[in-house]
Amino acid sequence: MSRGIFIIGTDTDAGKTVISAGLLYLLLKNKYRAAYFKPVASGETDIGGVKMSVDAAFVKRAAGFTEDPKLVTPFSFADAVAPHLAARLVRREIDVAVIQKRLNELMTRYDFIIGEAAGGLAVPLNDEGYMQYDLIRKLDFPCLLVARAGLGTINHTLLTLNMAERVGLRIKGIIINSAGPTLIERDNIETIKKLSGIHAIFTLPPLASVDTEKLQAGNLREVFERTFEIDDIVALMETMQKDGRAYV
Repeated sequence: MSRGIFIIGTDTDAGKTVISAGLLYLLLKNKYRAAYFKPVASGETDIGGVKMSVDAAFVKRAAGFTEDPKLVTPFSFADAVAPHLAARLVRREIDVAVIQKRLNELMTRYDFIIGEAAGGLAVPLNDEGYMQYDLIRKLDFPCLLVARAGLGTINHTLLTLNMAERVGLRIKGIIINSAGPTLIERDNIETIKKLSGIHAIFTLPPLASVDTEKLQAGNLREVFERTFEIDDIVALMETMQKDGRAYV
């Protein structure tokens, strides 16, 4: 059965897509049959006449991943706004059954799945209040939390961990993104290690010339190769149930 991890963030622009691309690149480089899956995405680009999620396009280019965009991102919307609003603007319903079906297809082709959230945990996916954390729980993914390194991240990180526990999500680790040498950043990292209760905490240094909107990967591959051990990444991933959880 396939193993997976779902990349979630403490807030907008925490770096989920960059982390997803980097981890997928490492898996592929080490000959793992691995795929990227972003069930819902807002904001599209045109690649060779094909409309696809900007995030999926960046991961495709940065990690060297090729797969049908409709399988990778079942619900992709042109407007870069909150998912429930993006869906409402085009009068399209985000259908969990369709998402599960696409994930099941990926699980028949790949042994490892890197999933990525659309925004934070408390993001509505429709106007009836079905939340992103409901979807993650239904799909039966464990989570890897991406946090910023700068001022405010202690509060955001601990609040996200608290909500994840409250709604029944499994947080396997934290990646503190773009961690520099300043006193604030170093203290933030040590404080999160002390207060979070999470043992697997990683730091990623700042990357150069990386722009997800412009599909520029910069030195992403080189830095991920230097920073992470593939065995540590694989250890975070758990076996998933096909068709997700029966009861959520």
